[in-house]
Amino acid sequence: MPPKRTPSRVPTASSPPVLDALLVAAAVALGLGVLIARGRMSWPPTQLLQGGFTVAGCLALVGPVVVGRRAEGGAGGLAGVGELTWLSAGLLIWLFDLAAAARGEWPDLAWATPIGARTLGITVLAIMIGGWRCGLGGRNWSWTNVVGWTLGIFWVGLAFGAIDPASTGGFGLAAGAR
Repeated sequence: MPPKRTPSRVPTASSPPVLDALLVAAAVALGLGVLIARGRMSWPPTQLLQGGFTVAGCLALVGPVVVGRRAEGGAGGLAGVGELTWLSAGLLIWLFDLAAAARGEWPDLAWATPIGARTLGITVLAIMIGGWRCGLGGRNWSWTNVVGWTLGIFWVGLAFGAIDPASTGGFGLAAGAR
């Protein structure tokens, strides 16, 4: 008689991968919704980097939730520099949002982009270098680590593009532009 098979567990709507996917999809939808509401979505795309900065800010807002739920080893539960970057940038944006709300600036606040591209990019570069030096730079290529690396490189690239003080912020992203 063959051994009895245990019933396999069927994923439900509340399983972690589904919830992570819903959070990321909601963040992208929120970013695109903000761009559409502000009239910044056009064809051909003339403000592509500004739109990317807004969508990346929305992704950063869900970073602490997604990475916090998936902590799976490594230093402090983080699997790599990308996760550290996504978590830290998201916490930084949340803290700037909370500080602005405490000052009563919440009606005029750009929630996804309260920090200028230059400031956020240089801060993220410091986080990435610090994470690498602390030994988080292993070869873990989980999807959260890859998303964190992608966001980090995007923000650092925007920061270096916005360094020219004579311009309005390099790529049209002035420091503090939202």
